[in-house]
Amino acid sequence: MKIQDLPIRKRLLLSNFIMIFIPVIFLVTVAISIFLILQFGNINRATVISFVWPESGPTLSVQFELSRLRVRADRYERGNMEGLEQVADHLEDQGLTVAVYEGSTLLYKTQHSDAAATVAEAHEKSPQGDAAVAWSDQGIAFYYASGHSGISAAVIGPVPLHHANEYIDISSKEILKIAFYLLLFFGILLTIAIGLILSRWLALQIIDPLEKLRAIAAYISKGNLDHPIIVKNRDEIGDTCQAFESMRLQLKNARDTRDKYDHNRKKLIAGISHDLSTPLTKIEGYACGLQDGIANTPEKKHHYLQMIVNASQTMGKLVKTLSLFSKLDLGQVPFYWTQVDLCRYVSDYLNEQKQFLKSRDMMVTCHPAIDKAVVLMDRDQFQRVIENIIENSIKYKCHDVGHLDIAINIMEKNKVCLTFADDGCGVQRDELSKLFDSFYRTDKARSNVSRGSGLGLAVVKQIITEMKGDIWAEQTVPSGLTICIELPLQEGKRHETDIDC
Repeated sequence: MKIQDLPIRKRLLLSNFIMIFIPVIFLVTVAISIFLILQFGNINRATVISFVWPESGPTLSVQFELSRLRVRADRYERGNMEGLEQVADHLEDQGLTVAVYEGSTLLYKTQHSDAAATVAEAHEKSPQGDAAVAWSDQGIAFYYASGHSGISAAVIGPVPLHHANEYIDISSKEILKIAFYLLLFFGILLTIAIGLILSRWLALQIIDPLEKLRAIAAYISKGNLDHPIIVKNRDEIGDTCQAFESMRLQLKNARDTRDKYDHNRKKLIAGISHDLSTPLTKIEGYACGLQDGIANTPEKKHHYLQMIVNASQTMGKLVKTLSLFSKLDLGQVPFYWTQVDLCRYVSDYLNEQKQFLKSRDMMVTCHPAIDKAVVLMDRDQFQRVIENIIENSIKYKCHDVGHLDIAINIMEKNKVCLTFADDGCGVQRDELSKLFDSFYRTDKARSNVSRGSGLGLAVVKQIITEMKGDIWAEQTVPSGLTICIELPLQEGKRHETDIDC
């Protein structure tokens, strides 16, 4: 999980913790460093003490080193002079002379000094015994002989007991103040820098997505739904942006659906107006002919009346088909589902319609590639599908006798395909996908309303969609149109008596 995926509450707590924790760690680190340097460092701690407490002069630092000299003399291990040499070096930095013996063997002396003279002077000025110090304004004399290790050490030098400036130097206090102020300044500066960095980081993680969200909201308020929201975070802001993006997509889909329905509605109204006006014009014309006495013979009157009846029947069929299409579109047509053997169903239908098809000069043959294909259908509605497809083949045949071949094949994914291939005039390839649109005809002028309303295949598509199937059109080779219907097969095996044929 990335840090930007943490919830905002946790990120705020983390940033506040870091803002406090890092300066504290900085100050603690400085303090521990100073302590470690004083405790274990290989530097002249007397110099450090003199810097920290400058008002004490060298007195405090000399006392400190003399105490360390006694301790290290007691802890001396043969051959290890490192500790004693380190203390001696620090004392020499204060201007003192040092001599160290192990018994009668000289172990260390200050360069260019007489060790025996150093011991003699220390004994002379501090004759109290094996541990003595004499310190006056003229200087210091120190002698120590360890009873544990056999080490004896003598220290002499011109370090007065009382410094010339015994009292606290104002300038020294100023140095301390400046050091304190610098440390405080750097601590505050570090805190401010961390706060600015964390604020910038939080701004990038929180403010920027909100700014983008505000911009998208402004676009949406103006009706522009084409700007996607790029979601990178997985926190509360990311969830909000994701919800906003889902809302934008839903609004866009709703707008597209509305536009599509508006377009279809306008197209439907235009188609209805055109297709109703043609038969109405015929009815009006023939009725006026009868009224004005143009039909002055019984034969003409009979012809005019027959044309009025035919136009009325065409309007009736159009209104009936339109009503069915509207109900299917609104889901108001009830479907009565039964399991039907598609092969036997098509065969029985063709046997029943054999004389009718012959009278319409249409030769229909069925070539099922399987013996049985059980599907779930509404028998009456599926009969309407077959009738509309065959009727289209009859209307658009280009020979005296038309031919229609019906095939049934099993497809992959447990589906069956029913195809109707005729040898009619067919359609252009770019018109295949439009055949199932409402009121679409290849006749752009829509001059012959009686030949078709443009709703037949639209109704067929609605019924097949309700059956969970798919339908499309292809060109028949060498000429004609093929309608393909794909339906799902029933998976469970059922007894013959359970199948409605």
